[in-house]
Amino acid sequence: MASMSTEIAVLRALLRLSRRATPATFSELLARVGSDASELQRALASLARSELVTRSGESARLSLAGLAVAVAASAQARRAKTVARPSRPAARVLSITRAARIKRHHAA
Repeated sequence: MASMSTEIAVLRALLRLSRRATPATFSELLARVGSDASELQRALASLARSELVTRSGESARLSLAGLAVAVAASAQARRAKTVARPSRPAARVLSITRAARIKRHHAA
């Protein structure tokens, strides 16, 4: 069984190659995915069984469902690369704590 990350990498590679008029070849996918040939073969077979990819000899194309999964995986990868910003509630908690200290100081 191919790993899920290899299958996602294959879907994303097929998405990038889908703009061309010709289907992606095994050697093109191998160069883009970066896994070994047997793992790529297993991933393609698994994706074909799931009906996310249609295969014809040494070439492969995304099915409509495969296109949807590939687009979602690419969007998720882009979101994961964004830098998290500090949240405002932490600053509010600090100011509430400071206000409580000031109140205690004035009460004493």
